[in-house]
Amino acid sequence: MPTISAKISKKELDAITEHANACGETVSNLIRKCVIRHATFMDGFNEEGDYKLGISIPDNVSGEEESMIVLGSINKARRILGLQEQDRL
Repeated sequence: MPTISAKISKKELDAITEHANACGETVSNLIRKCVIRHATFMDGFNEEGDYKLGISIPDNVSGEEESMIVLGSINKARRILGLQEQDRL
């Protein structure tokens, strides 16, 4: 299987790794899914086949709790990169 590589900073690796963990994915699989989704414009459409991707949410949480989990995950990656945190989704 072909391999693709990219040079990234330690902070970028930490943020990508954190997001991959939140999604229950390996870094390699997260990157593969993100690139395919972006290249095929799937983000504006229904998810298909092997390219489903999202932050893992425990069962039996309210919509508000789910939003807080997603926002917390996003802001953790933003903090790692030194970006301003988001107040809401």
